[in-house]
Amino acid sequence: MADAGGLRRSWLAVPLVAIGGCVDAIGWLRLQELFVSFMSGTSTMLGVAVAERQPDRAAELGVVVALFALGAVVGAGLARLAGQWRAAVVLAVVAALIGCGWRLPSVSGAGLPPMAFAVVPAMGALNLALPGVGGITFVTGSLTRFADALVAALAGSGRHGAWVVQLAAWAALVVGATTGAWLEARMGQDALVVPALAAAVAAVAAIRLA
Repeated sequence: MADAGGLRRSWLAVPLVAIGGCVDAIGWLRLQELFVSFMSGTSTMLGVAVAERQPDRAAELGVVVALFALGAVVGAGLARLAGQWRAAVVLAVVAALIGCGWRLPSVSGAGLPPMAFAVVPAMGALNLALPGVGGITFVTGSLTRFADALVAALAGSGRHGAWVVQLAAWAALVVGATTGAWLEARMGQDALVVPALAAAVAAVAAIRLA
């Protein structure tokens, strides 16, 4: 049975999932169909590019994966140093990086656009904002955990809240992505301002919850 603390952290992660979905949708629409937070998809695209002998595309996708991993490493390091202020510090860095992405060009003559060098590490770091909650920016695991938790709850051996929060995480990603696409269509380059502000608000909230 899931412990109460773990369930609480899972609920706290739901709005962060929405931020990740929002940024991912904006990145996909602006960066020539590149995922900036969903590395499973990016890794699959990398494999296809290698198989189809597209070295430039493969190199670009490889850089995206490396940037995400770098962001995750930085996030993990900050989390360890910040202690009880982990969430606030990591989310503040995420907000700053998304804000940088807002001001950087989203197109380039060759190679990865400058915007990606800010928003991709931001999404990697976002996954380390909460202790014991991995995979904030992707929900395949949430769907399988939802199924497992639902069966456990129906069998009387698990909390009903455990499957509800997993379903909520999936819904948050969809809502976040829908919002990101809507913002991109109406605000263009300024679309990233909204998730940057949302991450900043989350950082302030984390201070109050610490």
